Amino acid sequence: MGRRTPGQLHFLLWPVVLLLALAGDMASAQVELHERVSLRIDDRIRTEIVDWFEPDAPGNPERYTFFANRLRVSASLTLPRLQFFVQVQDTRIGNLPGDAIVPPVGALGTGAIYLAHTRDRWQGETVLSQAYGTVRARGTALTVGRFSYAEGAETSPGNPTLAFMKRTRISERLVGPFDFTHNGRRVDGARVAWNRGAWNLTAIGARPTRGGFEVSANRHLDKVAFANGAVTYTGSAPGTPIDARLFYLYFDDRRASTTKADNRPSADRSADHESIQVHTLGGHVLAEIETGPGLTDLLFWFAVQNGDWGQLDHRAWAFAMEGGYQFSRVWSRPWLRIGYNVSSGDDDPADSEHRTFLTPLPTARKYARFPFFNNMNLQDIFAQIFASPTSAISVRADYHWLQLAESSDLWYAGGGATNQRVFGIGGLPSGGSANLGHLVDLSVDYRWNKHLSVGTYVGQVFGGDVITNNFAAKSATYGFIELRLSF
Repeated sequence: MGRRTPGQLHFLLWPVVLLLALAGDMASAQVELHERVSLRIDDRIRTEIVDWFEPDAPGNPERYTFFANRLRVSASLTLPRLQFFVQVQDTRIGNLPGDAIVPPVGALGTGAIYLAHTRDRWQGETVLSQAYGTVRARGTALTVGRFSYAEGAETSPGNPTLAFMKRTRISERLVGPFDFTHNGRRVDGARVAWNRGAWNLTAIGARPTRGGFEVSANRHLDKVAFANGAVTYTGSAPGTPIDARLFYLYFDDRRASTTKADNRPSADRSADHESIQVHTLGGHVLAEIETGPGLTDLLFWFAVQNGDWGQLDHRAWAFAMEGGYQFSRVWSRPWLRIGYNVSSGDDDPADSEHRTFLTPLPTARKYARFPFFNNMNLQDIFAQIFASPTSAISVRADYHWLQLAESSDLWYAGGGATNQRVFGIGGLPSGGSANLGHLVDLSVDYRWNKHLSVGTYVGQVFGGDVITNNFAAKSATYGFIELRLSF
């Protein structure tokens, strides 16, 4: 059993510069140092149980169980106008399946994807997860270094319904920390945020780190970068709480050594070493309306894209419409929601345009809790229910009817670039069909106290023709149980 050599830690000079520039501010702080310093320990232990779609292969390589532990130790120093934050992460993953990568369908589930990156059934590494400084003055905050970034979550509304919707149904669609994985994703760069009343303006330029399914996550991706700007209004419109945002995202992937995932013939894709440069313009509106004995919520999100997909012109779009009703005066406060999410696919692999909507660096699992798909070339009609039988218990159940937007395109999955050699998004042929299948799932979270919580999830797929065109059996089951501790 091998072990990867840890990547070289990147020690930046910005903390020294900021300390010198703000030495006067630090000297004037009339408090003891220990009152400004905080320490935190977070540990997550998870066992994942996988029964993937059955391939045409001997034995049962699609069935396996593996486990992982992710420990994070954080320290922060907070002064009136300055904050430093450092976080070290140690990840250990064990019992990964040795036979769950089966050509031509590839990796059979999450455990096989970890193995495909590192080729070790037992893997682990300690990395510098975050190290940044933030300067605040007159409603403006500048952050420089390595930090966690969730596109769409530049602000958090004070209204609890809007905050929950923004956290679970808006943020991380296009760029996210990918923290469901055991390694996560961070960014090296700079972010500036300006706040005035109900308005926020945020801009960021950064390179993502390696991570996600790549355990060696110390270094950033040298040839991948993005920039994002967003203006957000959180307030009310004739008494109705709303959260509205417009954003622009630029994504640049110049990794010539990776093969792009699209519906062109393999030889054409392998010969295309040109960069991906995609511009995305979009926005969202969230609203809560008091209706009778409860609350109605509305969500609209959209994005349009253009740019270059290697040798092809890129043109794509996506939108989401969702609504729900929360019985706020009924036991367990049941919250029923329905929605329609769709993203464009490519209808002609032989022309000069690429029309598949790109989710460049998302936390894909937020919108695909059973992570066998992502929000590319997809139509997702869903219904879900949230409930809280007690203050310590949260329950969620979903039903999704999944279809490909274009049957001439691929069935896509993945959360974006994870290292220099793995593209991060994979695709399987549709076989001329659009019916991907039906997904039902259930999760229960229990918070024992402020230090300990337990989470469980189980999902079942009843596959359609797209899956039977690639696998010998069309059903799959995925679940996990995890223990979360924090001090």
